[in-house]
Amino acid sequence: MIRHAALTHPGLRRENNEDSLLCLPEQGLFVVADGVGGRAAGEVASALCVEVLAEHAARLAAAVAGWSRRRDWQSRDGVLRALEVACLEASARVYEEGERTHRRGMTTTLVVALVGGGSAFFAHVGDSRIYLLRDGLIRQLTEDHSVVNEMIRNGAMSAHDALRSQYRNVITKAVGIKPNEKPDLLSAEILPGDRLLLCSDGLSDPVDADEIEEIACQNDVQTCGQQLIEAALRAGGPDNVSVIVVEPEATPQTEAARARAQIMQDLFLFRDMPFHTRLRVSRICEELFFSPGTVLVREGDAGDSMFVIVQGSAVVTSGELRLARLGAGEHFGELGLLESRPRTATVAGESWGSAIVIRRSQLVEFCEREPALGNAILWRLLATLGERLQAANSLAVRATGELGG
Repeated sequence: MIRHAALTHPGLRRENNEDSLLCLPEQGLFVVADGVGGRAAGEVASALCVEVLAEHAARLAAAVAGWSRRRDWQSRDGVLRALEVACLEASARVYEEGERTHRRGMTTTLVVALVGGGSAFFAHVGDSRIYLLRDGLIRQLTEDHSVVNEMIRNGAMSAHDALRSQYRNVITKAVGIKPNEKPDLLSAEILPGDRLLLCSDGLSDPVDADEIEEIACQNDVQTCGQQLIEAALRAGGPDNVSVIVVEPEATPQTEAARARAQIMQDLFLFRDMPFHTRLRVSRICEELFFSPGTVLVREGDAGDSMFVIVQGSAVVTSGELRLARLGAGEHFGELGLLESRPRTATVAGESWGSAIVIRRSQLVEFCEREPALGNAILWRLLATLGERLQAANSLAVRATGELGG
């Protein structure tokens, strides 16, 4: 059984609690919804949202079970698509109920954690949050869909000023604001000792991240949840406050998971991206295992994929000539993400190992789905290829000069 705790409190300034929670540990499903739209309407929106997610619980659990059996790109993407379908139906149902009952504008925020098989899958709409507690540090996995967060990202407001802004509670996305509000989707591997925290802004607004970190990294889940509620109340309890604390099952591949996380952090395409952003772009990455002699790419074949060695090593050859040896963190084939050209060399496994594969079709689909983030990846790719082209030209010029001399 997954260890978890769920608590909610109306706060000190409101009589009504418009938050709704869902905990189905047998299906690995945990949800916080913070209703928006005033008394009764917010309650209805959040309750209906949670009801729809509960209806999808069996299908979501089945998708996670499929991922646990196969652990390939298709099954992982299938879980995220199933989550998206559930959230889209929730948005449609809340929107339709608002229209039917003349409560237009009745909406709710939503954060979902779906856990199983050593992984967690997340969906997010609005300014409720999901945090990951790992190695004594707190990491925010969601990015607030709010006016002040947009202003912070655009450089129009500092994080300090945002705390006092009159727009701090104005959200830009919500379940039910339109019938097809798409959620942000991401996934993460769970390492030993990891803890998840889902909360409404009744916690994250009045209590700073350092205090949340200090409380959430200690104690058992029930005590942790209670202390988080108390921290919000000590800070004035300006809003309804809800928390779900979850300790999911860790992945059995701890060493490999840490290696993959480090590769994602260091790879030029994703370097310097926030942790939560790397989790979103990991959707385009699949894992390939190889053994000694396994051919990853063959000279002369058309290529449409980039490879990054995670564990083990591979050798690069052209004909009978050995050109290079590739170890963890080294990559090849990035030009294939832009166009199909015959591979100029063969790359084969030298030992047992694994690699991350990014295929052009998956990158294109991601760019269409998340244009801003996709374009950032493409610019990084073009910049790196440009630098390599300049370096190659410099070498050619130098070599020509030496030959001429």
